[in-house]
Amino acid sequence: MTRESQKKSRIRNPAKTRAKLLQATIDLVGEKGAESLSLREAARRANVSRGIAYWHFDDRDQLLNEAKAWISEQLQQGVKRFDRSASLHDRTLYTTKLVLEHPQASKLLIMAALAGRDLDPHHPLYKLVSQMLRELKTRGGARPDVDLEIMTYIMLGSLATTIMLGAQHKGGDMNKLAERFTNEWNRILNEGILVQQLQRKTPSTFGSSRFRKHLKTVTRSK
Repeated sequence: MTRESQKKSRIRNPAKTRAKLLQATIDLVGEKGAESLSLREAARRANVSRGIAYWHFDDRDQLLNEAKAWISEQLQQGVKRFDRSASLHDRTLYTTKLVLEHPQASKLLIMAALAGRDLDPHHPLYKLVSQMLRELKTRGGARPDVDLEIMTYIMLGSLATTIMLGAQHKGGDMNKLAERFTNEWNRILNEGILVQQLQRKTPSTFGSSRFRKHLKTVTRSK
């Protein structure tokens, strides 16, 4: 196949070419960081000409934004696919698997968030998670005093945790890892992680109710 025919075949399938450029962008950012990304490098990685790359994207910023939008949309769909009766376990498991299966794309989204350019209250993913927590609170499934803003960011931050976990278990069973993460995360949400200390039998502080009762008994006996 000549170079000209290769170019024509790629132009005939613009959706596939666009997807290749986005995937190349995600891989490059995961390897080298967003600052080193260029449209030329993405075109080289996707095995398309620079002219075709510019036909799809005006510049590197548009390319980067499109790549971030892809993983954001996938995560949103992961939450939207469940109705209100779906368990938190199922929602979390689906999202965790998605992040573990697309670590580079997820890393791209997190990097943008850390740079302060994404995941703010106006971002669709932020709104979606916030809405889910608000509904949970309304149905009585969350503490009435829960801070929705803080909890939204905590849950979004778990994306970064999942990426780090996947990197440590690279080549392993991602389904099993997703199940482990989901079980522990839901246990934290439902039960917490700290064990309540039992009151000591001996009065350790003057403020303990047991000590006060003991003191009254001794005083009366005198």
